Amino acid sequence: MRPAVWGVVLSQLPSYVSPIQADSAFALDICTFVQYIRHMAHAHLEIEETAARSVLMPQDGPPVTRYTLNPYVGCGMGCAYCYVMKYHYAVEHPMPWGAWVQPKTNAPFLLGKARDKIWGRRIFVGSATDPYQYVERQYRLTRRCLGVLQDSNPKDVVVHTRSHLVLDDVELLRFFKSPLRVCFSLPTDDDRVRRKLEPHAPRIDVRLKTMRRLRAAGVHVTAAVAPLLHCEPARFARLLKEAADDVYTGSMRYTRKTGLRTTDRARAYFESARYKNLVAEMDRCLDAAGVNTNRDDERDFASR
Repeated sequence: MRPAVWGVVLSQLPSYVSPIQADSAFALDICTFVQYIRHMAHAHLEIEETAARSVLMPQDGPPVTRYTLNPYVGCGMGCAYCYVMKYHYAVEHPMPWGAWVQPKTNAPFLLGKARDKIWGRRIFVGSATDPYQYVERQYRLTRRCLGVLQDSNPKDVVVHTRSHLVLDDVELLRFFKSPLRVCFSLPTDDDRVRRKLEPHAPRIDVRLKTMRRLRAAGVHVTAAVAPLLHCEPARFARLLKEAADDVYTGSMRYTRKTGLRTTDRARAYFESARYKNLVAEMDRCLDAAGVNTNRDDERDFASR
């Protein structure tokens, strides 16, 4: 393992051991800690610190009233279907997607200089990276950026993640001054699928536990079931009902932006009647379970 990766791993030991010994209601359990160490040991992350020129990216559409914020370039999760791997900086990078990450070390400073853009605007954190990927434990860029947003009066904030490390900032999130929601990515209830397509992302049970703990703390949680992957719809709907305030669903779509590493056989499945039937059955089960849903044809900025 590279020394930089070991540095990230070793730096986490006190922050895990202390809350576990204190039996905190929001502490991660030993199994989650072991999973974290294992993922860091196998991710082979190349960490390349960078100084960004800007940190807020305006979104298209008249008028521009919203921005995306990504404290990192790249992502150690390395999900196989991530559209970001088709962006020029990912295509041109010498290492494969998921093997490198570039912390924007000056992101909080740049955000502080852009306070006039933040006031009254919608801010989406994590449109092209996971803001709570494992290196956040070392750099705390997301935490520091949220601190700037806290004092800048945005209209609302969405934090998009699939990581249990969001619980590190639960006290900040629960008392955020502006409306805030955590949009939590959970495309399946089957951890076998997760191991194939999201091998470095937290387990499904860990994500569900994280979502429930966020809700218990008073944080609004939206489950992002997008793209929907293989699952058991009735069971999945029940789990989502318990873990999320509402659910956004979307199906796999193949466009020039889609980054799915796949075979012709896999693509044929996602374009098949069988997959369309799965999507329809999932929608029916969500409705039957009384889940508040937002389908992709009703998609808005806050649930992307």
